[in-house]
Amino acid sequence: MDSDDDILALFIEDAQEHLVGIEASLMDLEQDAQCDPELVNTIFRAAHSIKGGAGFLGLENVRELAHKLENILHMVRAGELAPSSALVSPLLKGFDLLRALIHQGLAGNGQDISGFIAELTELVAEGLPPSRQGHIEQRLSIPLPGGQDAFVLDRLTLEQALEGGRYIYLVEYDLIHDVHARGKTPLDIFAVMESSGLILDCRTDLAAVGDLDGPVGNVLPFYLLYATIVEPDVVGYLFALDVSRIRVVDPALLAPAREDAAPPPQALRLELPARYGAPELEDLRQRLLDSLDDAPALELDAGRVEKPDAALLQLLCAARRSASARGKSLRLTGLSPEAAAHCARLGFAPGTRAAAALPECHLLGQGGNLPGLGGLSA
Repeated sequence: MDSDDDILALFIEDAQEHLVGIEASLMDLEQDAQCDPELVNTIFRAAHSIKGGAGFLGLENVRELAHKLENILHMVRAGELAPSSALVSPLLKGFDLLRALIHQGLAGNGQDISGFIAELTELVAEGLPPSRQGHIEQRLSIPLPGGQDAFVLDRLTLEQALEGGRYIYLVEYDLIHDVHARGKTPLDIFAVMESSGLILDCRTDLAAVGDLDGPVGNVLPFYLLYATIVEPDVVGYLFALDVSRIRVVDPALLAPAREDAAPPPQALRLELPARYGAPELEDLRQRLLDSLDDAPALELDAGRVEKPDAALLQLLCAARRSASARGKSLRLTGLSPEAAAHCARLGFAPGTRAAAALPECHLLGQGGNLPGLGGLSA
């Protein structure tokens, strides 16, 4: 079986091949008044192929960017967007960024591309009638046969996948027996499938492995969400799988994803004082208690805190414990790198058990409570 590093290297090599000459193709597209369908399809396939492998390898930024480029190119192919310079310019920028993110591998997940994704989303919206613009953000849940959520797909992508009379299938492979035992990788599966349809998403069901309290499973399900014109009565030949592991997805039965069903609770924001002694800490303790009783979520702004001392950190740990006991969310925001470094010198370094007891904070870590510390009422 190939190692993860080997598979990633194969993906990067394959992606670079897809991107060879992509800039020239985009420039040709801009100059082509007839909008050659084959040229558009070549560019579309480059983005689509990269998206599938990136999703499996956990390259989330690569996957998201390739998906958005794919949406735009699909609309060009359908005549919903014209390949003007105003469109080709951000496409060029997008493929340049895609190449850079691929080169970075997993490190590329740390880059903030949200602003550029928003720009591309605006381009998509421009090509849609007002009645469909909400479909960009409307997300639908596609469950596994057991009922648990498998995939979340925006309605626009679902509509694009169904065009041309395509069916959508949820396909279950076994990574152990169907893939690795045959000397293959999921990338090999993708390469075969892309010739007959569109790979919409994929995921591995790690929960099927079980835990140490039970027998270790000998099956590792790998699910593929796939769109193709191949009809259900013959699709088993395409996947070389028993039909019991291929399920037709009925778009009419899809429910809104749970993240869309209800908005997240509105967090109440408290600003931590720049200076604090015993009176300030007692005042903060009381404000935290009152806020945790009144609000479903609490955000502590530490932007003014320069050198947090042990007393403040102990109070924050107690606040985390009280929030957990009440089923409330508690986050620490605005903490400067200098203040985080000061926390580390006091024993609250990222990844330590002590830091895990603090409110959720990307500079300090998160996790369970620190034994020996009571809540705010203690």
